[in-house]
Amino acid sequence: MKIDSLVQSLSYQSLLALNSSDQLVDDVLRYATTHAKKREAYWHHKTLTPVDVGKGGMRTTPAEVLHELGVATTLLTASPLSQVARHWAAVRYCATLTKNGGRLALTPDANEVVYHHKVTQSEQLGIGLALVVAKRLLRTQYRGWTFHAVDAEVALKAGFVDGGGAVQTVSRTKMRPDYILLGHHATKSHRRMKIVILECKGTHGPPSFIHGQLARAAVQVEALSVGGSHPPSLMVASHLTQAGITAYVLDPPADDELWSGDDEELDGLLSTAPEDQYWRPRTVSPQEPEARQAPTGEVSAADETVTELDPAEELPPGAPQVFDIPEQERGWFTQILTRAVAATALLFAGNSAAASGYATPRQRGTEDPAFQPGLFNLDPAWATSSAATFPLPNGLSAEGTRHRAPLGHGRVLEVFRGVESRLYRELAEGRVGAYLRDAPIFFGGRAATPADGSVYSFGRDGTVLVVRVLNDGG
Repeated sequence: MKIDSLVQSLSYQSLLALNSSDQLVDDVLRYATTHAKKREAYWHHKTLTPVDVGKGGMRTTPAEVLHELGVATTLLTASPLSQVARHWAAVRYCATLTKNGGRLALTPDANEVVYHHKVTQSEQLGIGLALVVAKRLLRTQYRGWTFHAVDAEVALKAGFVDGGGAVQTVSRTKMRPDYILLGHHATKSHRRMKIVILECKGTHGPPSFIHGQLARAAVQVEALSVGGSHPPSLMVASHLTQAGITAYVLDPPADDELWSGDDEELDGLLSTAPEDQYWRPRTVSPQEPEARQAPTGEVSAADETVTELDPAEELPPGAPQVFDIPEQERGWFTQILTRAVAATALLFAGNSAAASGYATPRQRGTEDPAFQPGLFNLDPAWATSSAATFPLPNGLSAEGTRHRAPLGHGRVLEVFRGVESRLYRELAEGRVGAYLRDAPIFFGGRAATPADGSVYSFGRDGTVLVVRVLNDGG
């Protein structure tokens, strides 16, 4: 595929199939019940219910998936090459998604990668797809709310000194969720916050592998409690094939708001920097057998296929841990999450200096760098040369970073990552409350993208991703 066609294909709308049913619940419960005989953690899962996903799936674009992935994984990089790594996250999967018979699907090249790379690819694409699905479903369920993704490790790092360590995928993180979606709702005089726990999965394997992934996800989303109760959650596992991608969704039910107040109260809350806490997670107590949710239906055809589990995917032995946020610390947790949202947007735009101001000492790695590696390493001076103001349709602009890669014959591939200029200034000046209120307004007022061959993706968080091919020199 020529590079121009590849870039343009990122903007093609296609159908992402969705699946959620009582049969899926039964298949996941049957997997959990079987594997709990050897792994105790499988007993400790949330009650599972299907999600109303409507009919016909949902329409999306590869650019939207890659945009969500790029923003969500921003905080996972702390190194002198962090700018390059964040740029790489935006482009490395550009050639993996396509449109096949109207459906979102893997490209032939993406489908042919070797096993090790398939695992990484499915994990990363699973994050982007899960965020697209979860945010769309939540906007349908909670009208007028905007949801921002925060890496769960980032939040736990500020509160817990045992079990909430470096942001990385190691065995002790296998029983914790991937993301906390912070929901924000604003009226003229009132603000409300809620959180939804999200676990993201993806696989190239047979559909039966999805059942194991969702069984493990049901344990992971149970790992956080606020004020003694577990927040609502979503689990999304994507089955990736060249014929088409299907996202399987389950919804452990719950409903609770994290915080509410007026504009002045929110500004007052967010104007102070939260301190690191020194809590420790607790190990859950065994469930009584009669309290366990059990499958009720027949074995599905998909479950008749026996799939060998990669040991790296298995839950660790023993009972899982729960991270309890005390009731009186709801305000503190709101501070941590909103500041993480601000830091994520600024890092996506390339401003690590401003982003680090939103982190606690432990998150920055200044409390004890040997014990708790930091999340925010300042980029070297040469990286600032990519800073740019990018003109957007409708007379708007965005602040961020622009990277160019030569393609030969005097042409370059340009990728811009940033935040709409007004929102960027609000974040850089510490006005997070204003940013949360104004970001959805920017999204609603964006203009139609020009038909110049460039690909524009606008997030409801005010972030912007642009991919285009230019003649050398612009």
